[in-house]
Amino acid sequence: MFLLATAPALGLAQDHGGGSGGHGGGGAGCGDVFGDLVHILRDGATGQPILQKRWVELPGDESGWAYCPIPVNAAGEEIGFADMSCDPADADAVVEVDYFGRLSGGRTKERNSRMHFNEVISSIKDDAVGWVGQDETGRLQLGYDCEVDELLGEFSCAEYRVIDSPMENMALYTRLMKYGHFQTDPMEEDTWAHGDPAQGVQYHPALNTLDHAKFNEDLRHLLPGNEENPTLADGCFESPEAAQECAKGESLTSKDFTRAAKFLAGAANKTGRMTVDLVQYMNRILKITRDTEMSSAAVDTLPALIRDCGGGEGADYLPLEECTIYEATAGLPAPADERFVNYERVKYGRKPHHNRKLAVIQDEGAGTWTEVGNLRLMDWLEFVDEPRNGQVWYLDGFVLAASDGLRAVEFVHNYAIPADLWAIYAAGQP
Repeated sequence: MFLLATAPALGLAQDHGGGSGGHGGGGAGCGDVFGDLVHILRDGATGQPILQKRWVELPGDESGWAYCPIPVNAAGEEIGFADMSCDPADADAVVEVDYFGRLSGGRTKERNSRMHFNEVISSIKDDAVGWVGQDETGRLQLGYDCEVDELLGEFSCAEYRVIDSPMENMALYTRLMKYGHFQTDPMEEDTWAHGDPAQGVQYHPALNTLDHAKFNEDLRHLLPGNEENPTLADGCFESPEAAQECAKGESLTSKDFTRAAKFLAGAANKTGRMTVDLVQYMNRILKITRDTEMSSAAVDTLPALIRDCGGGEGADYLPLEECTIYEATAGLPAPADERFVNYERVKYGRKPHHNRKLAVIQDEGAGTWTEVGNLRLMDWLEFVDEPRNGQVWYLDGFVLAASDGLRAVEFVHNYAIPADLWAIYAAGQP
C-alpha cells in the first residue's frame, strides 16, 4: 500500500500490521486508510509498482533518498512530483482507489478471516455433503445427499448450496493465494477456541481423505499437489509428518489463480469493478505476501521496481529515456521493501469458463417476474467487459477473470438483473 506523502510521512508505509498505528481499524493491524490509496505507475504485465528514487526533504531539516510511488491520472499518465517531495505536483489529478465496496471487509482481524475459512471447511466435512463443485460464476457449490444412478452412470444431489457469503469468499481467496490449496494441518491448535475447558486442546478443522473424494475433478487443484502430481493429496494422512507437509504452501497454478479470482469476485460488490491497483492493494491489506503469526506468505513473490534517474543534492534528474529500472534489493526502506504476488503463471480464457446459456429472471414491472431461459453469458460479458478472445496472461488475465466473475454474479442474481442485459437481446439476438 503506497502513500502519496512528503518524505517524513513515508514511514507510515512501514506499518504492515500489529496495531492501529494511527491509521484506524481499531487496532486490527490492517494497514493504512483507504483514502491514501491511489492509482500508481506499475509494470504492465506484473503489476509491480515502479518507484521513483528521489532526493527529498527529510525530518530534522535534512535531505536524502526516498522511494516514491509515481501517481498517474485517469488516463494513466504520470502526474509528477512537487519539488523535493514525494507529493504529487497536481493533487487534484490523482485517482483514488475508493471503490472497495464489500472488499473493505478485508480489514478485519486475521482470526476472523480464519474463522470464516473454518466454516467453509466444516461445511465440506459435513457427512451430508457428497460433492464439492462450482456454480456458473466459479464460486464453490456443495451438493447434499448425493447418489450415483448405477444404470445411467449419472451423479446427482438432492440439494445444492453456493458459498455466496462475501466474507467466506474473501477467506477462501486469502487462503488459496497464500497456500495454493485448502489443506490445513489437522494438528494445528485453535488458540481462539472458546468453550468448556474440559474439552482440552481444540484444533482447526482440516480436510481428510474422505473429504478429498468429494471434490469434483475440476476442483482437485484446491487440494495439495500440482499438475504433474495431482494425487499428492491422497497420501496426506499416511503419517503426522505427511499431514504437516501437505499443509505447507506451494506455488499457484493457472487454475489456482483463476479460482482465486472468482473467490475475490464473490467477496466484492456484484456491480463493482476490478483493477490492477485494487487487486494489489487488497493483497497488501490481506497480507498475502507476508508471514504472520497465523499464516505463511505466498511462495512466489516479486519485489518492487526502482526507477533511477540520477539526481541527488545539487544534481539534475535525467530524461526518462535515460533512466534505469531495476528490482528493489533487500534492506531498502519502505515502500521499496514490499513484496508482490508473482502472476506469471496466469493464463485465463473466457470461453472455457463462461461459454454457457443460463436462465435468469426478468422484472416485468408491478411486482411481476418472468423466467427467461437460454441467455448467453458470453454476450453479457462481452457487452460489459469488452470482447477478449484467446488467452489473457499475467495480472491482466487475473483482473479479467475477477471482473468476469463479478459480471457473472450480476447476470445470475435473481433480484438484481442488470437492466442493460435486455438491450443486448432487443434486436432479436439469439
